[in-house]
Amino acid sequence: MNGLSEWREYPAIREMYDTMRDDIMASAQAAGTSETREIQPELGIEEMLINIIDYAYDDPGAVWIRARREGALFRLDFADYGRPFNPLAEDMRHSEGLPVEEREEGGLGIHLVRKSFDRIEYVYEDFQGKSQYSFSLAETSLI
Repeated sequence: MNGLSEWREYPAIREMYDTMRDDIMASAQAAGTSETREIQPELGIEEMLINIIDYAYDDPGAVWIRARREGALFRLDFADYGRPFNPLAEDMRHSEGLPVEEREEGGLGIHLVRKSFDRIEYVYEDFQGKSQYSFSLAETSLI
């Protein structure tokens, strides 16, 4: 499936963002994601890639990506050796219900990630962060 069914290494730099995103989205299409369904996870994919590129490393590093179909789900995995960042640990409740101008800075991207995927998992072990994002290939979520 477009070379991402196995782990693939990319330089974690802005110049590679379009290539990474395009490879992921091509894999999603090859897995059977409809054009209307792929818009939702694309926002989350952008946020996660930019977070890794901009914040994981002080010096240039690498990100490993794997994308594949698992039954009725499209599963996307990221791995890096940068700073640990668990998107599930960020507390979004402090801003809920407040007008945009009164919210604390930050957190909107993680909110987008959470809304973009049906299932998110994160583990940090052996100095490596691994995150897994899944969404239903159906037009409406099955999860």
